[in-house]
Amino acid sequence: MDTSDFLIHLFGKYYNDNLVKIKPASNLPKREFGFMFFKHGAVIRHLGFENDNQLRTFLIRETPSDVFYSAAYYLQPSMPKMPMKGWEGCDLIFDIDADHIETSCKNEHDKWKCHVCGKGGEGVKPEKCPTCGESKIEEVKWLCDVCLEAAKLETIKVVEDFLIPDFGIHQSEISVCFSGHRGYHIHVESDTVREFSSQTRREIIDYIKGNGINPESHGLQEVGRERLIIGPDTNGKGWGGRIARYVVKFISELDENQIMREDKSVRKKLLTLLKEKQKMVNYLSQHPPLWDALRNIDINFWFLIAERAINRARGEIDEPVTADIHRLIRLPTSLNGKTGFEVKPLKINELTSFDPFSESQVFQGQITVYAANVPTFRIGEETFGPYMEKKVELPLSAAVFLLCKGVADIT
Repeated sequence: MDTSDFLIHLFGKYYNDNLVKIKPASNLPKREFGFMFFKHGAVIRHLGFENDNQLRTFLIRETPSDVFYSAAYYLQPSMPKMPMKGWEGCDLIFDIDADHIETSCKNEHDKWKCHVCGKGGEGVKPEKCPTCGESKIEEVKWLCDVCLEAAKLETIKVVEDFLIPDFGIHQSEISVCFSGHRGYHIHVESDTVREFSSQTRREIIDYIKGNGINPESHGLQEVGRERLIIGPDTNGKGWGGRIARYVVKFISELDENQIMREDKSVRKKLLTLLKEKQKMVNYLSQHPPLWDALRNIDINFWFLIAERAINRARGEIDEPVTADIHRLIRLPTSLNGKTGFEVKPLKINELTSFDPFSESQVFQGQITVYAANVPTFRIGEETFGPYMEKKVELPLSAAVFLLCKGVADIT
């Protein structure tokens, strides 16, 4: 039995043993489905199912590596071309992926290799090989506590800082799930959002990502002959209050080491701000705030700090996923073929304490595999690796993770 056959056997057993656990999508007859398989890499889509049992039977019989369903609703979801399907609406979907969040851990555990000359390296893959200049580069994206925690915090931010307070979406209309790999998905199922066009969804994207946000339009400006500086209140709603809160956070966390990493052009004013740090935090936290408390800090400096606040306050979402009204998204409770982890549905109040390396594991047992080039990783409470060209006996969930990532084989 080779690695693919072994994974097909395990995934098939999971779907067979968990018929009750598998939760097909709401309005299933109106959803298009797509699948990937271990033996061939292309996505097979334009499939439809009349009921839950049909879908479950397909999962057991065909054993896909990955299961996707449409965020959209169609009159005839199994028709082979989009215009023939009869689009009726689409849920609002957000994908928060560690790939889009700057974390130092990527330079430690991600790897790449050129298919042409064999040159390889660590970190984010280059667009072209630095040795031969070719662009045929394979990469292995790893995952660790640091990058998945960053993705989780971004997910909480999008839900609690934007969707609920700014867009007025009720918590009952929001569902969240761990993607089974490097991030989280947010689903909004509501009659209000269902008919939104791609353009409307792009406007939502721009708002959440802070694209085009002008601090002056949100209250930070000079007024009167004396050019008094006024600005937003930390209790304010929308981007005004968000800018104010993140400016206060920036000042609260300011220290000399951070200042010395700044350009010389702003160091002097940052040092002035550091000397009056607590006082300025108090001034900006009162209602109304006193932005003009330090007379030697001008409006342009506050604009600079506000821009940094916007960059920190923005939600890091994958734009194409939200804008695409025909998008396929992973089916909650299915398995992710890149890791063997469950695509784990979560309640919003479960997010903070959720541990994907423990709570999305589904396989039990022990097995020996041949590990090729494996960095340190954690499954459950145990840490494994690094391994280099050696046989290792591992818990089955840990072994499946390595097999799915392509860094190990069945011995």
